[in-house]
Amino acid sequence: MAQPLFDSTEFRQVCGHFPTGVTAVTAVTGDGVMAALTVNSFTSVSLRPAKVLFCVISSSSSFPILMESDRIAIHILGQDQEDVARRFATSGLTGAQKLDGVSWVPGPDRVPLLPGTPAILAGRRDEVITSGDHVIVVLDIDHVHLKPSSVPALSFYRGRFVAPGAPAAE
Repeated sequence: MAQPLFDSTEFRQVCGHFPTGVTAVTAVTGDGVMAALTVNSFTSVSLRPAKVLFCVISSSSSFPILMESDRIAIHILGQDQEDVARRFATSGLTGAQKLDGVSWVPGPDRVPLLPGTPAILAGRRDEVITSGDHVIVVLDIDHVHLKPSSVPALSFYRGRFVAPGAPAAE
C-alpha cells in the first residue's frame, strides 16, 4: 500500500465534516463486568434479519469486555444527553464507574439499558471484523425500544456535539 499524502490528524478533520449521530453502547459479560462507551460510528446493516454495526478502536479498555459480552445494547442519544456522551467517552473509568450516577436498568441478560434515551437496540454479537486499528462489531438485534420524544438526536460534527440543524462553529 502506498504511503498516504496526509497525516491522521488531517484525515480525522476531513471525516469530521460528515455529521454523525451519537450513541452510547453498553454491555455485560457473563461474570457481570460492564462496559459503557460513546460511539458515533453506527449504522443499520439489514432489516431482515435485523442487524446493526458499530466500530470501536481495538485499544479501547472496553474492547475486551465487548468481546466477552453476552449482550450489547446501543442507545441513540438525545440532544439533551451530551453529559452521558461525555461521561461514557471518559478514559480511565471502568464501565461500572461510567454508569455510576447515570439512570439505567438491567435489560435482557442484565445488559445495562438507559431508559431516558429516545431509542434502544439490543442483541448478540454476530461478527467482528478487524480493519486497521478498529473493529467492526455486527449485532443481531432481538430487542428494540422507541420512546416517543420531541428531542432531536445528539449529533457530532467537526469535533463537537451539535444540535441537528444548528449552524456549525467555524
